[in-house]
Amino acid sequence: MSRKKIAISISAIVVSITLITVGIFLLFEADSEAHPVLAAVQEEPQLPEPVPEPVYEPEPEPEPPPEPVLHTARLAFVGDIMCHIEQLNAARIAPGEYDFHYAFRYIAPYLRSADFTIGNLETTLVHPHEFRYAGWPLFRSPRTLAEALLYAGFDYVTTGNNHSFDAFAAGVRSTIEILDDVGLGHTGTFLTYECRYTPTIVEVNGFTFALISMTMHVNSLESHMYNHMYMVKIVYHDLVEQATIDYDLIRDSIARARALEPDFIIMLPHIGIEYYGTMRRRGAGHRWDFFDQRDSRWVNWMRTFHFMLEEGADIVMNHHPHTLLPAEFVYITDENGDVRRGFIAHSMANFVSAQRTQPREASAVFYLDFERLDDGPAQLVGASYTPIWVRQHDPTRQGRQDFTVIPVTEALRRIDAGYAESFRSQDIDRLRVVHNDVTHMLSGEPVAPEYMDYEYPITRSRMFEEFPGLPLWGTLPWY
Repeated sequence: MSRKKIAISISAIVVSITLITVGIFLLFEADSEAHPVLAAVQEEPQLPEPVPEPVYEPEPEPEPPPEPVLHTARLAFVGDIMCHIEQLNAARIAPGEYDFHYAFRYIAPYLRSADFTIGNLETTLVHPHEFRYAGWPLFRSPRTLAEALLYAGFDYVTTGNNHSFDAFAAGVRSTIEILDDVGLGHTGTFLTYECRYTPTIVEVNGFTFALISMTMHVNSLESHMYNHMYMVKIVYHDLVEQATIDYDLIRDSIARARALEPDFIIMLPHIGIEYYGTMRRRGAGHRWDFFDQRDSRWVNWMRTFHFMLEEGADIVMNHHPHTLLPAEFVYITDENGDVRRGFIAHSMANFVSAQRTQPREASAVFYLDFERLDDGPAQLVGASYTPIWVRQHDPTRQGRQDFTVIPVTEALRRIDAGYAESFRSQDIDRLRVVHNDVTHMLSGEPVAPEYMDYEYPITRSRMFEEFPGLPLWGTLPWY
C-alpha cells in the first residue's frame, strides 16, 4: 500500500476517535445536567434519615363494671288511731277548736324516720256544720286530727273499719274531702263503684306497693246504708259468728292489684276478736270474753289471713282487736317450687286511744325494710318494732287529761338518767311492764332492761303449711 493511502487511513481513524470522544463528553454533560441529584451524590454522599424506633403503648385496662346500686325503702305501720270523747276534751283549746299535735310530739321522729307511714283512722272526720264532734259509739272528729297526723309523719291512713259509717254516707264523703284537702293519703272507703274496684298503688323510693283495706263489718249499720255498701269492703257475710268469709271479694281485690304488677301486695284488714288477750285480767271484762282458741271466730280469723296469703298477698298488717298479738314471717312455696317470703302482724293494737284497760294502752310501731339491687327483684329483708305506750297524765298540761304516745325505751332511758319529772311513779312502773310485755309478745321472750334498745328485730317465722297453727306460741304474756 502506498504511503499516501496509509496516511489517509490513519487520519480517518484519528478523526473517528476524536468524534467518538467528543460525543461521549457531550452525552455525559447533558446527562449530568438532567440528573443534578446524582451529580450531588457523587460529589457529597448523604446518609439516609434514621428510622424512628416503634413506640409500643400498653393497651388501656378495661373499665371495671359499675358497682350495683342498692335501693332501700322502710315502711312504718301502726294500729288504731281513735278519738274518744276524753281525747276531744284533752285537745280542746277553745270552744269549737282542737289541737291534737301534743299527742304525737314524742313519737313523731319515729314515724318520720320511715319512708312511708300508715295507720288505721278509726273515726270519721266531719264538718262542724253537719255533725257535732263525738266519741264512742259514733266517732266524729275534727279536721285538726288529720292535720296533726300529717305533722306527726303519716303519709296514709286506712278508713275501712267498723266505724266507717259512724256519720253515715255524709261522713264517708266528709272524711275523704278533709283528708284530700289536708294532703293525707287514704284508702278503705270510696265515693264511687269505680274507686272501689281501682287498686290503690303507692310508690316509695322506686318500690311499688298495692294497699288493700277491708273491714269485718260496720257495726250493724249495713241496713241503714244498704244503698251505699259500695263505699266499703266487708270481709264477712255475717256479723256475729264471722264464719262466712267473702272469698270472692278477697280474691278479686288481690287479682286486680296483681294485674298492675306491684312489687308487694299489702293487706290492711280490720278483723278479729276485740280485746283478745284481756280475759282473765282484772277489770278487763267484755261480754264476749268467754271464748278460747277453739272458738269458731278465732279459727275463721286465722283462716282469713291464710286465704289472703294463699291468693297472692305478701304482707298482712291487721288491726281491730285493740290488743297486741304476735307477728312473724311466713314462707310460701308456689306451684313451681319457688319460695316467697311474706309477713303477718296478727294485731297491731291501738296507736292512740282513751282505752285504759291494760294492755290496750300498749302497742308498737312496726317497721318493714325492703331492698333491691339495680333493677333486680324487690325483697322484704327485715322487720322490727319500737314499743309504745299512751300516757294519761302530764303535769305540764295543768290538770288536763293527756293522751300522748310515748316511745317506751326512750322514756325509760331518760328516767334512768334522772329526767323523770313528767312521769308519776305508777307511770314509770307501767312503762317497765309495757316494755316487758311488748318484747315478750313480739320477740318471743322479754328483753331485759340492760339490753334495752330503741328498736328490736322480729325474727320468728314458719312455713305456710304450718299456718295458722294453734295456739299462738302458747300463753300470752299478760295471762
